[in-house]
Amino acid sequence: MEQHLQLMRTVFGQNSRIDLLVKKWIDHHPAMTLKDFFIIQHHGKTVAALNVVPSTWSIGGIPLKVAELGCVATLPEYRHKGLQRMLMEEYHEQVSKQKYDLSAIEGIPYYYRQFGYEYAIPLQEETKIALNRIPDYHRKHTIRSFTSKDVPKAKQLLAKTQQKFYVHSIRNEEIWRMSQTTGMVAEYEFEGYVVEEDGLMIVYFRTSCNPETKELFLREMTDVDQATAQSILSFLKDMGAQHGLENLVATTSYQEPFAKILLSLGASQSRPYAWQLRVMDYARLFLRLKQLFEKRLASSLYQGLTEKLNFNFYRYTIQMAVERGSITSVQRLENDEDRAMRFNPLAFTQLLFGDRNREELEAIYPDFIVKTSHKHLVDILFPKLPAYIHTEY
Repeated sequence: MEQHLQLMRTVFGQNSRIDLLVKKWIDHHPAMTLKDFFIIQHHGKTVAALNVVPSTWSIGGIPLKVAELGCVATLPEYRHKGLQRMLMEEYHEQVSKQKYDLSAIEGIPYYYRQFGYEYAIPLQEETKIALNRIPDYHRKHTIRSFTSKDVPKAKQLLAKTQQKFYVHSIRNEEIWRMSQTTGMVAEYEFEGYVVEEDGLMIVYFRTSCNPETKELFLREMTDVDQATAQSILSFLKDMGAQHGLENLVATTSYQEPFAKILLSLGASQSRPYAWQLRVMDYARLFLRLKQLFEKRLASSLYQGLTEKLNFNFYRYTIQMAVERGSITSVQRLENDEDRAMRFNPLAFTQLLFGDRNREELEAIYPDFIVKTSHKHLVDILFPKLPAYIHTEY
């Protein structure tokens, strides 16, 4: 294990805190075990590694078993030898055996395309404003430090906030407790706060500071109204002044009310990155989403549809049999004969998770082809909807 931690320090940097993140997982994560860590050794020395972070995401209210691929690292002198390809093969084999629905990684640009990953869910959305541009609002609410006793209520508030997102993470109470015990989310330390009105908790938020860049980070927040946002802004402005900070950076979804309020004050927003996703088995995932597809058919003019829908992925077809609006079977066919709906299988990930709609994908990808007879049906089954993944570890 010490070799593994030293590999993290060497590859990511001595001050990156990635080694502390790994140590946190080993000591405190409720689901991770040493079986979730994959390494390659050479003459007894650990030279390459990656790991699984077990997570649960929701898509349209249906929970998915998600494996997040984390801490991919190879010593510089061992690179370009195919070691990560070997690790990825083992990783995907184990993830498939354990029946994960999805593999996801934040990851560096482009690299993971070779392993079947596609960008699909917004990531690293940042809204930035100079603290001196925030008005001197009157603080109308009580703001205090977050304690372990606040976890159950905070869990409810987060779940309510996440309802606006078609795809979102599901954070169980054990993960909440891990964050409280370690004072860490991901690799950074944080402080949690509660906003109260008439003695009741109505919002929680998390912050961290970077004295070197003079930035105050708002890491997470539940839904706010205008008055509550003003109280929080007053609190954050005072905090920045106390620590000699110059800018507030909200690393929350652009769909959040607080980010929109910051924009109204003159904040800027960066171009977001995206989660990279790989569907492990489309047939199995379609079965998991059966209830969601049937609900969409039932609320459309296709409520009585009877048809074998063939989703042609060029090398194979996923056939979804529908009888009077009910899905009776899903199977993989080793052919590509039906050409009513032909999809680039990687680009289809964006459609499935609501990142882009059918019309956008047809304009981008020449190998994303839907005949006129099925365009509206595809639009009904796969609408474009907002998504956001709150950090799970």
